[in-house]
Amino acid sequence: MNMAVKGIVKMHLRDRISWFLVPWCIMMSSFLINLIIAGTMNDDQIITGGLASIYIYSMVSGIVAVNHTFPFALGLSVRRRDYFTGTMMMILAVSIVTSIVLTLLSYIEDASNGWGVRLFFFHLPYVTDGNAFQQFIVFFSFLLFMYLFGFVISSLFRRFGRTGLLVAAIVSLIIGTVLVFAIIHLEWWRDIFDFFDGRSAFNIALLLLPVTIVCSLVSYALFRRSTI
Repeated sequence: MNMAVKGIVKMHLRDRISWFLVPWCIMMSSFLINLIIAGTMNDDQIITGGLASIYIYSMVSGIVAVNHTFPFALGLSVRRRDYFTGTMMMILAVSIVTSIVLTLLSYIEDASNGWGVRLFFFHLPYVTDGNAFQQFIVFFSFLLFMYLFGFVISSLFRRFGRTGLLVAAIVSLIIGTVLVFAIIHLEWWRDIFDFFDGRSAFNIALLLLPVTIVCSLVSYALFRRSTI
């Protein structure tokens, strides 16, 4: 690792609040609210989707981090390649640490029967059906994808500006609408259902990794020609 890449990683680490504290505060606030509600109920099992908050924040963080740090890094004569590499390393590190903690919380929640009040916030059906390694991969794969998806959005903005981002959004909406129509009209939904039927969350997470790699390549290609 060269000095420029190390400098980018250190630059991101200075903003520990945004990378670590804020997402966990948001998610744990949701957890505490659900825990209080579960404690007032009479032995009813509660399965909540509050865990999604950390994934949504990951996408937002992927967008915001670039806008906050990219112009500053270029102002210090850092190469785009070094900035991209350092930022990817930071995203990987955050995703790994977060996934390890989520896996531990999932096991604690399962062992304690939902924290004693049958609240299942981290240990979710289907999502955490596998062993510890499989659960880690599920958490990690989706976190990494959300970060990189946000990174692609920010890269589009840096390369083409607001107009380019708007055009990309409109084109994506049109393509999505056409695909939905085709799936329903041509009954492709049967094939899609058959494809996912029987596949575990771990299998889906593995399938998502190549998509994440494509996102990183697209981001890098856009960054090479982006402006401040």
